[in-house]
Amino acid sequence: MQFPKLTPLQSRFVASFAASLLLVIFYLALSNPHFAYASDVESIAHKDYNHPLSLGVTVPEEDLEGLEDDREGRPPRYEPEFAALGRSIIGRAPDTESPQSLSNNAPGKQNIAQGGSQFWVFPKAALSGPLASTIPVLPSEFGKRNITPWSERQEDDIGGPELKGRQAEGSTLYVTLNTCDQPSASAGSPAAAPLQLRLFVSQSVQNPGPNTPTLAIREVEVNQGFGTYQVSPISDDFYLGVFAPPDSSGFTGNYSYEITASIDASYTSYKEQPSLYLVDSDTNAGLLVSNNITTANETDPQYKQWMNARPPFGIFIHNQNDSSIRGLERSLCGLKNHAQIQGNIPGMDSTKVEVGMTTIGGGKPKQQFYVQGLNGSSSYYAIMVIGSEYSTSGPANVGGGGAVWTAANFSTKSDGNCQVIYNLTFCPQVSYAVPSNPKFFPNATSLATWYDTNARNAFRNFSYSLQQIPCDTTPSAQYSLAVNCSTCNASYHDWLCAVTMPRCMDFTIPDAEKPYLLPRNVNSSFIDASLIPSPVLNDPVFSTANKSVLYLNSSRNPLIDQFVSPGPYKELLPCTDLCHGLVRACPASLGFACPFRGKGLEHSYGDMTVDEAGDVMCSMPGAIWGVSAASALSGPGLGRLVLLLMGWAGFHVLGGFGGIAWNA
Repeated sequence: MQFPKLTPLQSRFVASFAASLLLVIFYLALSNPHFAYASDVESIAHKDYNHPLSLGVTVPEEDLEGLEDDREGRPPRYEPEFAALGRSIIGRAPDTESPQSLSNNAPGKQNIAQGGSQFWVFPKAALSGPLASTIPVLPSEFGKRNITPWSERQEDDIGGPELKGRQAEGSTLYVTLNTCDQPSASAGSPAAAPLQLRLFVSQSVQNPGPNTPTLAIREVEVNQGFGTYQVSPISDDFYLGVFAPPDSSGFTGNYSYEITASIDASYTSYKEQPSLYLVDSDTNAGLLVSNNITTANETDPQYKQWMNARPPFGIFIHNQNDSSIRGLERSLCGLKNHAQIQGNIPGMDSTKVEVGMTTIGGGKPKQQFYVQGLNGSSSYYAIMVIGSEYSTSGPANVGGGGAVWTAANFSTKSDGNCQVIYNLTFCPQVSYAVPSNPKFFPNATSLATWYDTNARNAFRNFSYSLQQIPCDTTPSAQYSLAVNCSTCNASYHDWLCAVTMPRCMDFTIPDAEKPYLLPRNVNSSFIDASLIPSPVLNDPVFSTANKSVLYLNSSRNPLIDQFVSPGPYKELLPCTDLCHGLVRACPASLGFACPFRGKGLEHSYGDMTVDEAGDVMCSMPGAIWGVSAASALSGPGLGRLVLLLMGWAGFHVLGGFGGIAWNA
């Protein structure tokens, strides 16, 4: 058969068509799913998660920097040619540890020896599960997470929009690690903390760790026993590896930890912000308060709900000379296991801590902690926490691991004749140390009752005098258009509480450190019958005082020397504004007047300024002046003075009081 003769144009067309057809066949051969590859047989062979074909991740450009010389200085390493074939037959033993599975908001708890490693996985199925619901039990927004229960999010179609969206776009996963125990220092070794646990995470490498050279693994920082990591989007199994540092000299024992993954929120959290403020301390106790829990006013229902609520915060107290919590300061389970004193922690001994709600320091609801069982002349850490029982309910709680705040530092007094009183009935804003003597007043309750009763009795006499003033009359007949008898009554009350209950400081504080403190009872012996050291007695000031200066030889209130007999102490004087404000608030007919500077004022009242240490140089009932990290709360350069003014915000109109008795 003779084929027809093609023209030159037809010949070129046939050749082009044949070449195009061959290209199409070649393309289909490469892309057709019916062709078999070694990497497709993962059902019969272990997957090598280190092989590039198995990683399945997009590496950020910044992570590629320096990748070309990543192997410099290291010997070549054998790599299998087929990802589908396990290294058990071509040069590497199979992994002996299969990852343990994690559930949503359910901590995995394990012990791990020094140098050991353990692995975990949060499975893909848990990513598409329902979000946990929360049941707020606090009066206001604190602790609420605004997570709608799953039953309210679902629609009639299978999965609902929330599930479909998370399946399509990927979920956010929150990972937290808390170290609960760590090796302890051997006898005679330095009081340093052991090395921290190491946490590695990956979306593709099954057993992530420090010895796997791949950019698909990230190490999560673990600091003071706490590490946290957030990844989004995620739509497949997520792998975690926990590694304990190798054996180190000076430490013995194992680590233990809790690791948690959640699709809702971080199961545990650390708040790097001020939370606790020292009100005052004595030799064996300290009084601390939290920050304002709410900004609601006194007439707001939320204010009353908080004041009547069960105090939500717990507290841990630990002597700074003890190293057992070093390296665990941010871990709630670590603090539970090793802190010396616990307060308001469910299931733990809280007998040394009394908690309650208070409004001192600004008039807003706060939580108050009265900590007992402390040592004199010692420095302590105070760490505030909150547990899950105050924010959620159920076996898998959102945020069920609680929260830990930044540690505050405070110190106790040394002389033994100052004692903290608080929660007084007549003078509720008085919360500080006053002159004391355990021989006559064995506990703070009896001492507080004595001071409070004396102030109440003294106020009764003033009330009789104020009743002689025409208060309920026309404005033109009143003694002032700016203030009235109610203002005078409240001002005198606050002034009286300040001067009848002097703020007590250690007599042994050097004058060079705080020269504004006024020595009292310098001719007396201490309550342990010891005398004032001779170097102090030989000072010319005290030689003169022993003979003629009344204010150095007695307390401001003579009843203190008569019934308490505290011995030598130093007084932080009431603020001058207390005196001046009282004179302005009350009728001139009552005869209130303040001493002049240079003629007794400096020995009766102090200035509302701060010293080099940031401490306010005068006392004000209801003010918080011994504040930890105050500048973080009130702004640079303001420190404790601003917080004292916060406490003063509840004063009336002219804010201050005058002195007319007890060496005022």
